[in-house]
Amino acid sequence: MDLKTKSKYINNILDEVLLDISPSNNEEKEEKILSNKIIEELYNILHRENLMDLIVDIIQVGSTARGTNLKNDYDIDIFVRFKKNIDRDLLKETILKVGKKAIENLGGKYQIEYAEHPYISGNIGKYEIDIVPCYKLNWMEKIISSVDRTPLHNEFLINTLKKHPLHDDIRLLKKFLKGLGIYGSDLKSKGFSGYLCELLIIHYGGFINTLINAQRWRMGEKIILDEIYGLYNIYKNSYKFKGFDDPLIVYDPVDLNRNVAAALSKENFCKFIFYSHQFLKNPSKKYFYNYNKKIIEKVNNRNKGMLITLCIKRNNEIVEDIIYPQMEKLQRSINKLLMENNFEIIEYGIYANENMCYLSWEFLVWELPNVYIKVGPPVFSTKGIDNFIEKYERYFIKDCNICAYVDRKYPNIYLLFKDILSGKLKGKIKYPKYVSPEGATIYDNIFVNQYFSIINIGSI
Repeated sequence: MDLKTKSKYINNILDEVLLDISPSNNEEKEEKILSNKIIEELYNILHRENLMDLIVDIIQVGSTARGTNLKNDYDIDIFVRFKKNIDRDLLKETILKVGKKAIENLGGKYQIEYAEHPYISGNIGKYEIDIVPCYKLNWMEKIISSVDRTPLHNEFLINTLKKHPLHDDIRLLKKFLKGLGIYGSDLKSKGFSGYLCELLIIHYGGFINTLINAQRWRMGEKIILDEIYGLYNIYKNSYKFKGFDDPLIVYDPVDLNRNVAAALSKENFCKFIFYSHQFLKNPSKKYFYNYNKKIIEKVNNRNKGMLITLCIKRNNEIVEDIIYPQMEKLQRSINKLLMENNFEIIEYGIYANENMCYLSWEFLVWELPNVYIKVGPPVFSTKGIDNFIEKYERYFIKDCNICAYVDRKYPNIYLLFKDILSGKLKGKIKYPKYVSPEGATIYDNIFVNQYFSIINIGSI
């Protein structure tokens, strides 16, 4: 296929995908009407409660506000911007009062969620609504709370996309990343946020250009948008940007001390590079539609080693951005102990639903001889030799080291896991606050992840 034919073929694929993923005019109109109703209702409540003097304005933010959302994206984010001198406790009290009433008055149901401030999350019909408090800041003012940046992100993107209408390219990148399973900047996904997608498309000027340039990325890749130099009145090569130790570094136009790609894992960074190349080499719609799930199913259709899953009850009030890092911390700690005891791991992973946390392993080796060789110091280390032979009686010389035959404490993987569950190894394993292995259940011959159901399993 020559270059011109291939380019036309790619464009046809992208046009088909866009037709499928872009919201209809009716969907956009319906969403806009509801967003305006929520904002109007919030203003009405603030007026009735004599609270208008606390706030500056109320705005819609997020991809639906910018026209970069995907079809059937029913998220509406409303930010109530408070004056900078308002006490945090008063801010919290006010947003809870007015947010609850606004959702209820419009026929919805609400719940209180927590980030840096509490905020109201609710549902009105098929729409998911977040009503979030923040402080009204001007450009280059120091943030008071982390969400204060969001309206400025919104302002920057709306203004930039007016000059460079790249809305469809942003939608394509989001859908491509969703297909690869690497969209989302939460600590479960460790992927690309919507805001990061928008900045990448703006920087590279389109979806295909982003994929082409991604193939040149290397660890620690730095991206500085041209717009930053104009916003801050600085010159290229004259401003010292803050350093970050991340695979991808994209400086936030709103806060130059922040890396927008900080949540992106090394593995997902590399996946994007790899699949960008694969798509450009062999263009196909398949990459946009659950492609990662198909790859995992294909990879898992194979002979397997020994499978074990540790099942831990979860407090469902603890959010995933806390649960997932704690699960990772526990699994890393157990992995270290497993390797110290010579159990070779093929694969490991974590997954949590509303009620349970699952830590899974696949082992190449799960049963070992009752004996192993403990390698001691070189024979030239007199003090080390004396200490070693006091501790181990079946010693001998191998090469230039003293060694000993030692009875293995854990010749079987289950013995090690049972000691973990009983709490006997608490001193050797880090016990996170919300994910404790004590009293957990071990399941045999199952590996749990987000793509496969838990069926026909029995505890051991």
